[in-house]
Amino acid sequence: MMDDILWNLTSVYPSPESEAYRADKDELVSLSADVIALLEQAVSLEASAWLPKAVKGLNRLWDLSENLISYVYAIWTVDTSNEAAQVEIDDLESRSLAVKDVVVRFRALLPGLDDHWETLTEREDLAPYKFWLEEQRFLAGKQMSPAEEALAADLQRSGGDAWDRLHSKLSSVLSRPWDEDEKTVTQLRSMAYDPDRRVRKRAWEEETDAWKGAETSFAAALNGVKGSSVTLDTRRGWGSTLEKSLVQNRLSRTALDAMLGVMTESLPIFRRYFRAKAKKLGVVKLAWYDLFAPVGSSEEKWSWERVVDFIPAMFDTLSKDMGDFARRAFTEGWIDATPRNGKVGGAYCTNLPLVGESRILCNFDGSFDSVSTVAHELGHAWHSEVMKDLPGLNREYPMTLAETASIFSETLVFRAALSETPDSSKPSIIDTYLMGASQVIVDILSRFHFETALMRCRPTGELSPGELTEMMLDAQNRTYGDALEKEERHGWMWAVKSHYYSPDLAFYNFPYAFGQLFALGLYSIFREEGADFEDRYRELLRLTGSADALTVARSADFNIESPDFWRRGIASITELIEDF
Repeated sequence: MMDDILWNLTSVYPSPESEAYRADKDELVSLSADVIALLEQAVSLEASAWLPKAVKGLNRLWDLSENLISYVYAIWTVDTSNEAAQVEIDDLESRSLAVKDVVVRFRALLPGLDDHWETLTEREDLAPYKFWLEEQRFLAGKQMSPAEEALAADLQRSGGDAWDRLHSKLSSVLSRPWDEDEKTVTQLRSMAYDPDRRVRKRAWEEETDAWKGAETSFAAALNGVKGSSVTLDTRRGWGSTLEKSLVQNRLSRTALDAMLGVMTESLPIFRRYFRAKAKKLGVVKLAWYDLFAPVGSSEEKWSWERVVDFIPAMFDTLSKDMGDFARRAFTEGWIDATPRNGKVGGAYCTNLPLVGESRILCNFDGSFDSVSTVAHELGHAWHSEVMKDLPGLNREYPMTLAETASIFSETLVFRAALSETPDSSKPSIIDTYLMGASQVIVDILSRFHFETALMRCRPTGELSPGELTEMMLDAQNRTYGDALEKEERHGWMWAVKSHYYSPDLAFYNFPYAFGQLFALGLYSIFREEGADFEDRYRELLRLTGSADALTVARSADFNIESPDFWRRGIASITELIEDF
């Protein structure tokens, strides 16, 4: 048993009761009021007099808001029973309404600047924000009146956000009896890696029973979140929720269709992998609980001490700075790795801009998959590190590009681990990688199909738990096909995945496929260029907050609107399937 690996938040704020924390909360409100007052005077001022000041104020508000919310959320996600943290989240959401009001009022003024737009955006103090300003001018046409937007933001606290929190809280404590003890669904899901098929099957049965037992609550939450999204997206003039998601991800529909088309054409390759894995496991066909089963001579257990040495050393191969950054994250208490009751499942990285740090939550279990997760989240943290000197408005990158650094880092660690692994153990480590790749391509494609069906049906009424489960099983059938036992799938994945419950983000999953294939393309360049790639990679990451996905890709000589680009990433995975 490893010692508890818990993060330390005291460098951010001494505590939620500290003077520093309270001062930043107060500034969030007072600065919002100051910027609103400035915007109210804008009609009687030259744009050159108010626009630069408003941008400066927004930069500070971005940093304050992100720092405060990340800090309190970090406290709550490791202990969802912490009522004081919940109160703070509610209070911050209330105070943040003013920030949302600032953005709405700011956008509403931009169309009136059309006659002077080019001159304004070429000013020395505004030119660095030209992309962001253009984006805000477009979004001005996708919002309701300031009064309606203020009402919508206020109602979201007791609507979409509350449903999202309900999902997080329920899923963090949902449990089933296990021998003389209990296991949470997070613990049961981790047992999918157990070498004993009887244990895996029992855990899957208990887990699905747990979700089924609470399905009414989860269905209510999902209907609430998606119902609110449909209403607001329609009122704001979006043609569809997917259209909004594409704009949020700074991605063209042409690029998305090219990627989804190649993912679909790759399904037979992945089904071949599933069949090969079934043969290796000695079963006729994989069940859901076999997808993560270990294969090979052994599924080597990793100690945390080994992870602490291994990941930074692998990052060194790209950049000594990146390796040293990972060492700092490990030694300064930036990572909370120990699974426990009340802690949310999964993993995330959050940025704390006022101190120039990040924090990483994961649930480490000693598998190589969990090692990859740590590397993945450290990649997110490195992305934030190379951008931390940029103003807040130019650090906001979309989900598509957010996954670039994380999956690139994950690939670095996998390839290094593979090269050091004896031949007898390579099937196991290759399988671990392919398990992740198949989730990103096959399962995420099923999630896209599920959410497409959900958003098509939700405008006509609420969906029952049974209908949601049937939708999910149909989506899984479309991607896994006959390579998976039909009667042993996971119809409650709509309840498992927290991504569906975010009121501000829909179709949250396809950016992971983008990141996987885009990062594989970057890794192929790194293998060709070696150390010369470091500077190019840094500049690409810094560009992610001030350009669309097509422009960022072009900086690496990629055309993401061409299916051939996406086939390049699939080819890399195909080679590993052949090896397996």
